[in-house]
Amino acid sequence: MGTSHRHKLGVVGQPNWGSVSSSITGLANGVAESDMLDNNPPANMTSRQKSKRQSIIGARINKNYHHAVRNLLRASGGRAKVSNGQSRAFGYAGIVVAGGLVGTFQEITNNGLIPWLQRNGISSLEGMSCRDILDIIRKYIDNGVTGLDDTAAKEALEHVMDLLESRIGDDPLNFEKIMNNLVGSDEIKNLLDEFFGVYIYSFLSQSFAEKLEHEKGTETMYATMLEIKEQIIDDIKTGKNGRSVATVDWNSEDGKNFIKSEFDRILFILAGNEAVSYTHLTLP
Repeated sequence: MGTSHRHKLGVVGQPNWGSVSSSITGLANGVAESDMLDNNPPANMTSRQKSKRQSIIGARINKNYHHAVRNLLRASGGRAKVSNGQSRAFGYAGIVVAGGLVGTFQEITNNGLIPWLQRNGISSLEGMSCRDILDIIRKYIDNGVTGLDDTAAKEALEHVMDLLESRIGDDPLNFEKIMNNLVGSDEIKNLLDEFFGVYIYSFLSQSFAEKLEHEKGTETMYATMLEIKEQIIDDIKTGKNGRSVATVDWNSEDGKNFIKSEFDRILFILAGNEAVSYTHLTLP
């Protein structure tokens, strides 16, 4: 994956950036206490007492994680604004790049890889590796995307490209077959979920990891960010969207609305809500 870059959060007048930071600090305190309890428990603590204490700490970590996401959404203008891509603080670049990702894949599936490359200045596959092709597609998708969250979106895009490279292998001739199978099935929805998960994690990491390292030290910072990443992965696997997307036109309004609704569903769950109670907001 690409290199993370720290950015300064910048919604003027919004106090909730501090609330996000406080929640992550609280999460870090829990992670540090849990690690200490594992590695150096009090001599007089029984196994039962340790298990009970770890359960309490785990609940506190989980609560702070969900509060961090919830406060991030509030500071960015609310879940609806973020999932619609209307917040320049968080959400905009994620929606733009996610749409570019699936839309470009569909263009390649519909028209063929070589014609698509030719329209983008590449006349032949000769001498090109799978990675070369994916790099061209990546640069095409993220070209001109700017915003506070653009680095996180590019990190997530790079993650998806890495996943595709591992599936396609070294033979560019496999490219169209894999792409057709992907776009013509619900696998593309799983790819979108992967994208949004890494996007959210990368944004939090870029925004708060450096401050956390300064306050709590490198070891606690890394353990905390790993905890956040694992929580996001687990949550995204919860309550999968049951709608089939095999026939979705990703370059149509229906496709664009599906991307927004899937992002909205993920944010709803990560904010600590139950997947079974999710009701999709009406998106324009």
